Amino acid sequence: MRVRLGGKYWTLRFSPNLHDYGNMVDPGKAAGRVLRVATWQSEEERLDTTLHEAIHCCLPQLDEQAVTDLANDLSRLLWKLGYRREQ
Repeated sequence: MRVRLGGKYWTLRFSPNLHDYGNMVDPGKAAGRVLRVATWQSEEERLDTTLHEAIHCCLPQLDEQAVTDLANDLSRLLWKLGYRREQ
C-alpha cells in the first residue's frame, strides 16, 4: 500500500517473515522508500509498531526514545477509542 508520510511517499508492507517488529528504509529515492511491519505481532502491537515507524518517517530528527514514547501514547489512545486495522 502506498502512503504519504512527512511529505514523502512510502510503500507500507505487512511482512510475515520480518524478524524485527518493524523498520523503515529511506534511500532518498521515492521508489525505494519502504516501511515494513511484522504480522506475527498482536493487533495492538502492530498498531504501535505502525505508528512507531510512521513517526520515524515523519520526524526523523527525533531520537528512538521520543519515537517510542509518542507511538506508545498514540497507540494506547487509538486502541481505547476502538481503532482497528481493516482486513
